[in-house]
Amino acid sequence: MKPNRNTEATLVDLLERLLDKGLMLNADLIIHVAGIPLLGVNLRACIAGMETMLRYGIWQDWDEAQRAVAAEELRRKRSAPLQLGEEVLLEMFASHWHEGSVYRSWRPGHLYVTDRRMLLFRKEPPEVLFQCAYDDIKDMVIESGRSMAGKEISYLDLVLNSGEMVRLHPADARAVEEAVQAMRSRC
Repeated sequence: MKPNRNTEATLVDLLERLLDKGLMLNADLIIHVAGIPLLGVNLRACIAGMETMLRYGIWQDWDEAQRAVAAEELRRKRSAPLQLGEEVLLEMFASHWHEGSVYRSWRPGHLYVTDRRMLLFRKEPPEVLFQCAYDDIKDMVIESGRSMAGKEISYLDLVLNSGEMVRLHPADARAVEEAVQAMRSRC
């Protein structure tokens, strides 16, 4: 790289070049007092943007470690919050009809029928949309209907012991009903 002189260069130009090309400093410093070396400093510094550092193989181990930590964190955030030893018996896409104080809508997620409970979990942002233990379910009813596109769909309505009614729209309502019935008969 040949030095050049640009009288119109700004601090932004300097920073852009520094991040793009990088700057390597190697310095050896020895401090003497009365001819006796007392302190030695070996300084090696590399200043550059992360892309430049990685392109030249600097901090590659650090980058791989950070990416692994971030991937594990993302995997942990996106996995259903199962209890210790809880076994998933059935998993499928489903929606939950939510009637809040401000809006009413279907909230999509993944429905898990486990050996302990029924859980609807949304991965992004991570949130449990609905969950209940099997002994909290008083009754289940499958109701058929038509979607806005005219397609035949089925809903799974749960009547809870508290009197609350929960409407779910699983990909396969019959399979969910059978799995929940099997688990309720065990309890």
